[in-house]
Amino acid sequence: MELEYNFPEDPRPFEKIALKLGMKEDEVIAKVKEYIDKEVIKRVGMYVNFRSKGMEGALVAADIPLENLEKFRKMALGIRELTHNFIRNHPRYNVWYVIKAESKDVLDRKIENLMQEAGARDYVILYSKRNLKLSVKYDIIRGISWSKPEGIPDKVPTAEDLGLDRELLKALSMPLPITSRPFYEISQKFGYKEEELVDLIKELRGLHVIKDYGATLNGEKVGIKENAMLLINTDNVEDSCVQIAEKLYEATHVVLRESNKPWDYLCYCMLHGKDKSVIRDAAKNAIQITNAKSYMLLYSLENLKPGIVM
Repeated sequence: MELEYNFPEDPRPFEKIALKLGMKEDEVIAKVKEYIDKEVIKRVGMYVNFRSKGMEGALVAADIPLENLEKFRKMALGIRELTHNFIRNHPRYNVWYVIKAESKDVLDRKIENLMQEAGARDYVILYSKRNLKLSVKYDIIRGISWSKPEGIPDKVPTAEDLGLDRELLKALSMPLPITSRPFYEISQKFGYKEEELVDLIKELRGLHVIKDYGATLNGEKVGIKENAMLLINTDNVEDSCVQIAEKLYEATHVVLRESNKPWDYLCYCMLHGKDKSVIRDAAKNAIQITNAKSYMLLYSLENLKPGIVM
């Protein structure tokens, strides 16, 4: 949890953690490598907002025949921009996945081609209109996803807005090497001193370009066995989404969406927990916060693309 919540913004972060925990730096590094080998930790690093990389994103709900699911799964494994690919317990749409592309037109074409090839009977595109929270942190003592809000940006700047090389943002999207100086290689490649790169990361976190800094845990390995997608229908969907991002600490992703066809549930968040009861409790809190007219709580039945962190 120290790696999740308090990963230092420092050229030698593992040394800082070691001092805090009363350990030696090499002991911390060895332990982190062990946890990665055992798939307890998926990665140590950060998420770079896809909008800063000039991309568009969408959540797609698809009705794919059972006999085509394996074909779709194999196709999805080969698409790097397709993530969070789950079978969920919706009465009509059994497959839910997130996909990104360099423009909305390209995104639409990718989705249409993929759905045709998978033999989808129907699908809904829920475009990402506004990303309000991204913080996948697990309180493994309480057995629930949990993180404080970090503020909501009006607009996330692009690499061009910031005068940065997009390749730098792509490099920062990759897992950090587990060494005493994890920022060294990137700083050398792009002409920074390590301290300068760390300062830039701090600045980009403040601008919401960088999110979810630190370790990403494998929920299954730490007792977080369930995840559910909560979609809410309210009279003021944008205000409701903001309320969830600010007040529902259990939410990991909070996104305001817009749809390509009639669809009432445009406020979206994710909840993770040790069992369904803690997820239901968090969902009840969300309903109270937003005064929702109706909602859908869709549990994951199968992960079609496990281990993916973008």
